[in-house]
Amino acid sequence: MIILVLTVALAAGTPVAGATQDSTATLVASATPDSSATPRPREAAARSHRGVLDSVVTLPEIRVESERVLSGARRRLPTSFAVDLKTGESLRALESLSELLGEAAGVHVDQYGGLGAFSTVSLRGAPAGQVSVYLDGAPLTSAAHGVVSLADLPVTAVERIEVYRGLAPLGLGIATPGGAINLVTTPTSGLGELRLARGSFDTWEARSTAGVRRGRLSGLLHAGYQGSEGDFRYLDDNGTPYNLDDDSLSLRANNRFDAATGLATLRWQPGAGLELRASEDLFRKTQGVPGVGAITALDTRLELLRSLSHLSLGFSGRGEWPALEARASLDQERTRFRDRLGHLGLGWHDSDDRLLSRDLALGLEWSGAGPWLELEGSGSLREERAELHDAADGQPDPPVSHRLTRGAVLGFSLRPAGARLLLHAARRWDIVEDRLASVGVAGILARSEVTRRLDSPQLGARLAGPRGLEARGNWARAARTPTFEELFGRAGSIDGDPALRPERAENWDAGLAWAGVLAGPPRLAGSVVWAHFESHAEDLVIFERAFQRVHPRNISRARIRGEELSVEAGRGGLTASASFTWQSAVDLSPFPFRYGTQLALRPARQAFGRLAWRGRRVQLGASLQYLGGNYLNPGNRTPVESRTIAGASIGVSPFGPAFILTLEGKNLGDNRIVDVGGYPLPGRSLFLSIAWRGRPPAAPQL
Repeated sequence: MIILVLTVALAAGTPVAGATQDSTATLVASATPDSSATPRPREAAARSHRGVLDSVVTLPEIRVESERVLSGARRRLPTSFAVDLKTGESLRALESLSELLGEAAGVHVDQYGGLGAFSTVSLRGAPAGQVSVYLDGAPLTSAAHGVVSLADLPVTAVERIEVYRGLAPLGLGIATPGGAINLVTTPTSGLGELRLARGSFDTWEARSTAGVRRGRLSGLLHAGYQGSEGDFRYLDDNGTPYNLDDDSLSLRANNRFDAATGLATLRWQPGAGLELRASEDLFRKTQGVPGVGAITALDTRLELLRSLSHLSLGFSGRGEWPALEARASLDQERTRFRDRLGHLGLGWHDSDDRLLSRDLALGLEWSGAGPWLELEGSGSLREERAELHDAADGQPDPPVSHRLTRGAVLGFSLRPAGARLLLHAARRWDIVEDRLASVGVAGILARSEVTRRLDSPQLGARLAGPRGLEARGNWARAARTPTFEELFGRAGSIDGDPALRPERAENWDAGLAWAGVLAGPPRLAGSVVWAHFESHAEDLVIFERAFQRVHPRNISRARIRGEELSVEAGRGGLTASASFTWQSAVDLSPFPFRYGTQLALRPARQAFGRLAWRGRRVQLGASLQYLGGNYLNPGNRTPVESRTIAGASIGVSPFGPAFILTLEGKNLGDNRIVDVGGYPLPGRSLFLSIAWRGRPPAAPQL
């Protein structure tokens, strides 16, 4: 027998254009000649007698051109500057979605308190209402709630976060000017996890995950809890920010929250390329609402109960057959808010609001014309229903309001030069039909029916250059449909305007990215991404005050431009990452006191850095976050000083890598900080966690 050894390797230290960090590979193959070439026994004996040995043949270097393996977010939109943020990789003992999102370039989070408090996210300076939020592709942003609180999301069940800055895949839903965030829950792999965390302010976190697989059927169960007393000390200015003589340290009261998450997922793969997935996510949260620090409300409460049911059927496609995905989801939400004495200054309220949305979507991707062309198309139908009830506001409850949205998407990706050049173009059309009901002055019932048509085009290009370098550019136009509150108002405080136009914005970005491996040993792997972005927004909704009520109007404009830079590097067990954002957000509203000022809550400078070292038994981590000065109000009359927040952690694995004990310190400098005027954030805090992660015994195969 002749043994043939084939070695295929890329040149060390010379990354191939578009190749991944793991693009160096070695292939060893054994080949057996066919029967026609097999020597007869006599010939074989003669060769052995002559001492002819088996030969080893080394082939010359073969250079492989392949497209870079993209993250989940980049696979959806390859030309974009989207990023994937993995949970559980930051060496934190207790991790929140606000902390994780704050690490990415172009992302800014505003918090109205500590853990569990209301918090919003802005992408590239866009208002929080212009950022769509999804859970496993199901929209959480609704007509009733234009802004989704990060604190009302199931953090314990999230595996990773897809962040789309500026533009998002049109198949997700209505394109909004600020982009989108998609939370992806724990997959149905056969893993098991147990985790328990304890920390300052009587904070607890517990989670348990178990997955099982039997043949083509797999399932997962997850249960999680997070809660805190939230009784941290803060600097109380007594409602007089310019008088420092009456400032003192106070203890935050009525700040406790308890949140529980339950997730069940079932996946069935009946045949090659087919997958049926069903999931149910339950989330319940109760919390106090203390309000601003100077005047604490002690008896206000907020409760949220949400059920999200999701069903999807996918076919990966074969030959001339396109890839198909059909999705259906049902989102039911109940929110109760109690402030019977009006301590928050918003009137007397005892509300019990019920929201419901149903979604259907069908999408396809077809590449049957060849590797140079790929077509995509989708259609969607979404029905939303809001039933509002308030027993304490002194006004009759409005009838049920409805919104029906029908959407269609067409797009294509063209590769005229193979993997080196990708051109992307897509367009989404939506018809939004509102049937609204509101109670106006003197309890008069008003009904209105309005139809709006949205047109959202986007273009993108990606060009791969030498040594892992590539250039990207995108352009998009998108709109945000007004919420129910803006359209039909809020009894006693807001006059709605059914004639409001959608907020519109035109965005574009362009930049360079590099990823590769430098020579070792040990080898240094790294990546650098830089992007310039601009956004011009019109018809922004502002609220004008008229006596004791406010009225929404489409009269505001804004211009936002900036730079983003992300850097990552790793060598051996040492890794480092950093993100920087430079931003100019200018208010162009037609008011002398606002025109040309900096948009409120949009810091001009923001940076984050993390350094981590992972050994066999010990893990060390350190982080530093910088937030530049900004303003709390549109007229730039209330400035907020810049701040730097430091954190550190140490992890120990005494019984192997599956078990880890982590101690973390947050805000080690004990800075007394605020994001939003009057809402204090915690100072120095410590957290300890114990976690085990592994694979349970394999289940018998069917």
